[in-house]
Amino acid sequence: MGWRKFITLISGLAVAWPLASYAQQPKQPLKRVGILAQFGCPISPNSPGRLRLGELGWVEGRNFEFDCVSTVGRVDQVPALARELVSRRPDVLIAGPWAFVIALKQETTTIPIVMLYTWEPVRLGLITSFARPGGNVTGVAWFNLRPKQMELLKEIVPNLRRVALITGVLEAAYSPPEVSKIVEENSQIAASALGFTWQIFPAAVANDYDEIFARLAAEHFDAAYIPATPFNFNNLTHICQLALRYRVPAVSETAGWAKEGLLLTYGQDPAWSMARGVEYVDKILRGAKPSDLPVEQATKLLLTINLKTARELGLTVPLSLIARADEVIE
Repeated sequence: MGWRKFITLISGLAVAWPLASYAQQPKQPLKRVGILAQFGCPISPNSPGRLRLGELGWVEGRNFEFDCVSTVGRVDQVPALARELVSRRPDVLIAGPWAFVIALKQETTTIPIVMLYTWEPVRLGLITSFARPGGNVTGVAWFNLRPKQMELLKEIVPNLRRVALITGVLEAAYSPPEVSKIVEENSQIAASALGFTWQIFPAAVANDYDEIFARLAAEHFDAAYIPATPFNFNNLTHICQLALRYRVPAVSETAGWAKEGLLLTYGQDPAWSMARGVEYVDKILRGAKPSDLPVEQATKLLLTINLKTARELGLTVPLSLIARADEVIE
């Protein structure tokens, strides 16, 4: 073999060898993101959360995968589903509201949990502080806005004297004592400041809502507060229809309720919170510890007013309130 042919052969091997070695390297396993949700997977293909993950370099099926379980609005299913999800050992967990986060934390102290839609996480024992969470939970916390929500409602219903608080029986049964204290405190703050009284109306089955609203109309309640708890959310459309049928002005937390016909909503933006939450997922998947990631307080608040509902209820919405609204439904 001539010297020139020998050099050519060796050069070819030098090029081919790294390529062959690269091709034989094992494929990296996908990172797994477990989600405990109320209804289906909250990070749909074109949602802000999914889009933000893409911007951060995470593509489903290429370098990560979702493992989502849903309670379908049944709070009594939360503990069992949390146990099942944790047993599959995902790299990071996402959950919200507070009942879902508590259930996951009871099942694991090692898998990182990114919380969403959760108010008072320090009082609920989920974190040590906002600046230094201290455990395996971090994420985005919500304000408890009940006093402000009732203040906005009173701008439309000035003679506010009796208010119904409509909630689910299961939520109450599965709530730790501290949750009841927080709800009572915020309700009392609003009642004392605005001069009305509260009465709680729990619903155990969907038909209970019909009886509740019929009673509110018969007893001349001035308004209703409907928290976006899982059981209420599961009956969202029916509740909004009943509020209109029985002419009960009602307020809730997220814009979807106003779009279904409720008079007024005021609260944090779930889509914004999810987009922020997946940024925590990104940091954790890249090696950050949840105990070192400060909890962020949600700052994007949305006021939505349904003027069509106001007209049907014979109510006048002040122009100053309309001007402050993020969305007005005609």
